[in-house]
Amino acid sequence: MMQRSYGVDDNDVHFATAIAASAHAIHSLIEAGSQVQIRKTTTTRKQEPFRPPQPGSMRKPTVPVAADQRQRETSVRSSYGEADAWEKAQIAKIRKRYEKMQTEILAWENEKKLRQKKKMERKKGELELRKSRNLQHYYSKIGRIDHMAAGAKAQLDEKRRQEESVVKEKARRMRSTGIAPVDCFCF
Repeated sequence: MMQRSYGVDDNDVHFATAIAASAHAIHSLIEAGSQVQIRKTTTTRKQEPFRPPQPGSMRKPTVPVAADQRQRETSVRSSYGEADAWEKAQIAKIRKRYEKMQTEILAWENEKKLRQKKKMERKKGELELRKSRNLQHYYSKIGRIDHMAAGAKAQLDEKRRQEESVVKEKARRMRSTGIAPVDCFCF
């Protein structure tokens, strides 16, 4: 057996075939109905319409309609009525099936939309969590930088105070001895 490689399901093929058969049947019935209509109009044209006699004119004798012709007209009318009833029933079935399919499509669409909305909300929650974690990380880094800068500033102040005290000590010695300190620029 030869397998199909284009991914069409057997149910899809059967469904498409059923729809094509239904369309053909409806088309055939419409054509048959138009032929019945033509036959019906031709049989009624053979009968002359009733006209009241005019004064002074002679009335033609009416020809009685044969029983066989009446039976044919009745069978055509009944088959025409049956065709109408069948057509209405088939159209009702088709509409019902398509309404069912339309509700299934709508349900599928709503399910997919709901699933995507939940997924988006989950990702949004994850992003919010990541944002809060990043914000905490940022604040901890800023705190660490502030702490390190405060320590560096304190060390700088301490070193400045020490150097100032050394200079003040040397200046006090110069005042007491009167000799200027010698800075050696030796290598």
